[in-house]
Amino acid sequence: GHGGYDTGAMGPHGLVEKNLCLDVALRLGQLIERNIPGAEVVYTRKNDRHVSLEERTAIANGANADLFISIHANSSDSREARGVETYYLSLSASPESMELATRENALARSSLHDLPELIKKITRSENISESKQLAGDIQNALSRRLELVSRRETNRGVKQAPFIVLTGTNMPAVLSEISFVSNASDESLLLESSQRQRVAEGLYRGIAAYLDSLNSLPPEKEKLVSENRPGAPPGVETSTAAIGRSALKLLTGRN
Repeated sequence: GHGGYDTGAMGPHGLVEKNLCLDVALRLGQLIERNIPGAEVVYTRKNDRHVSLEERTAIANGANADLFISIHANSSDSREARGVETYYLSLSASPESMELATRENALARSSLHDLPELIKKITRSENISESKQLAGDIQNALSRRLELVSRRETNRGVKQAPFIVLTGTNMPAVLSEISFVSNASDESLLLESSQRQRVAEGLYRGIAAYLDSLNSLPPEKEKLVSENRPGAPPGVETSTAAIGRSALKLLTGRN
């Protein structure tokens, strides 16, 4: 998704969603590999090519991934809309969330309305509660990280929607809308490398918080720091901590 011929949303000054989110995904992967020894990051794409929504899910399942993170940038007819929001899979969606899911699902080979089997996958998913927790941790960490730069940053919360890319995954899976490219202020920030790094750090800290809550770290190791502290030095504040499992596979991808 949003690679190759599918550009995704475009900002008023030309920021293209597919390029922004690929950059953030690569930065996130580097943070994970640098700070979580033994973690394996599997990318759904590492360059400007189109990967279907269904193929992304197949990549995640084929890699036996532990987590799936799908990275997006939002767009709205209202130029004032801004902020971040994180989704987990559900049929219970607000009209606004359903509209967003419809846009993101537009290029899928299948349709939630056409294939009842997709709906069955949602209703019988064993990872809904874990996905909800992961979404909450990522949403909180990302919002806090960006609020340090702009006090007008909006925490739009954790939401539910039937995104096809999250359907059928065998692991906790979330979709993060990292900002609105349609908002000129957000776009100006996102054109800067430093802001993209902050977004990646926020996503990483959310993942770290989720892993800490699962007690995935050996007791003798310090916990991964997932809270933002005003006045702290730039960069990721984390100890070098090992994951209890032999290898943690995290899918970072774009839809």
